[in-house]
Amino acid sequence: MFIYDEFDFTPYLTVNSIKRPLLPPQELSTMSIYGRHGDFFFRKQHGAVTLVVSVTIRDQTVDGYRNRIRELAGHLNKSEPKPLIFKDEPDKFVRALMTDESDLEELVMMGQGELSFYCPDPYFYAIEDEVFTFSGAGSYDFSREKGTTESFPLIEIRGEIGSTGEVTIETDDTRLTFNGLLSRGDILTLDSHYLTAYIQKPDGSQVSAINELDRMDFPVLKTGVNHMAIRATGEADVHEVQMMSRSRWL
Repeated sequence: MFIYDEFDFTPYLTVNSIKRPLLPPQELSTMSIYGRHGDFFFRKQHGAVTLVVSVTIRDQTVDGYRNRIRELAGHLNKSEPKPLIFKDEPDKFVRALMTDESDLEELVMMGQGELSFYCPDPYFYAIEDEVFTFSGAGSYDFSREKGTTESFPLIEIRGEIGSTGEVTIETDDTRLTFNGLLSRGDILTLDSHYLTAYIQKPDGSQVSAINELDRMDFPVLKTGVNHMAIRATGEADVHEVQMMSRSRWL
């Protein structure tokens, strides 16, 4: 069974099988030179995946099939990837979009068929994420227990920063400094996944803070033990730092 964009398909469909690759497609960057055996290897990245779900529709008549298919099509038709949860892994979700390879007509005629979900981001994410809260500046050790690969956290910083102040976030392998203004009630957000930064104002508005960063070296978290140093210099006072890990699995 599965839940897609918060709609539970359990009462309507029986899932016969789910085709999930062991790993996403491996996209390799290489270069070959005439006269030299083999290739030069530069890097590897994971490509998008397609998850194929074989289903049987629950209804007794042809008219019932068609009505049910049209109803389900409305819940499956999305303009952008939405959370997809399989009930054999209820603690994880992947962002997916149904493709035109899904054969609704076969579902109507035969009562069973395949739904193909395209996942541009091949990772599964924790539904209940690991959240860490640090009380002010200092050095902290913490352990990411969920997930099997590195993650790109969302960090929220509360405090006050004046014209001569700076706040630096440093992990084992990254270092990022913010040297803009932060008023009481503001929240400075650092988003490692989207490589962006902004300030949330008390009235709900957002102001870009990307130009107040000294570099684009956003924090990355490893599985297991991590170290983070939060430093405030000059006219800077950090009250609290909250970090959503965005733990994930391949």
